[in-house]
Amino acid sequence: MKITKIGEMWPESSSFSLEREDTGERYIFVHLLTPAILSDKTGIHPCSAGSCICYDAHSYQYLAASEGDLLHNWAHMTGNVKEVADRYGFQMNTIYHVDNDRFVTDLIQSAGLELLQRKSFHEDICTMKMSELFIRLVRTQKEGMPIISKELHDALLSLRTEVHMRYAESWDVESMAKLLNLSSSRFYALYKTVFGISPKQDLRNIRIEHAKNLLKRKQYSVKEIANMVGYSNEYYFIRCFKEITGKTPGKFV
Repeated sequence: MKITKIGEMWPESSSFSLEREDTGERYIFVHLLTPAILSDKTGIHPCSAGSCICYDAHSYQYLAASEGDLLHNWAHMTGNVKEVADRYGFQMNTIYHVDNDRFVTDLIQSAGLELLQRKSFHEDICTMKMSELFIRLVRTQKEGMPIISKELHDALLSLRTEVHMRYAESWDVESMAKLLNLSSSRFYALYKTVFGISPKQDLRNIRIEHAKNLLKRKQYSVKEIANMVGYSNEYYFIRCFKEITGKTPGKFV
């Protein structure tokens, strides 16, 4: 198995669509970070953020933005991809729905870095990363989904996507719960069960990720970045940043 191309957190506009009648010799993996429309072996479907699919060689592929701009991870592969997938029970042309999907981005980013740097044995490491990805996606299905209705499950996914897109706004458990007509306690419990993290910590994580990217640009002061990612108190932002990264913003870059 060999990765020939890879895209990490790849953005496309709200008008984006891609259709391939035949993927050729390529195996194409797609992971949605925002809702989009995907084809699988049964047809074309609207899919939530966290959905993944790997298209078999010589398959039909359709991908389009559905609710605004599209953000996704992808990889093109050749070689014995199907053999590796079969070894772990991973199904080609099948949509996998993953709630706590951060590991997918982490593995794609890691493989992308190996492909970019091309150090010794980088192809072997890329193969291991994609093999781990197949294994962990199969595990998520075997472990089962929380026992809640599909409608509520999809509503939680939609809300999380909205929060992640509008991370600088003033979100709290009460306001999130109200949007789903749930009590704060039930919303909190469902959110943590489905996503494996509390709503507050999830929001903090996404804010700090954006803050890290802003710091790397070296264009803004710490106070400006704090405001840009949703913190009105610069010192509280610094404390949160250090708790998550182990460093203060001033020492991060």
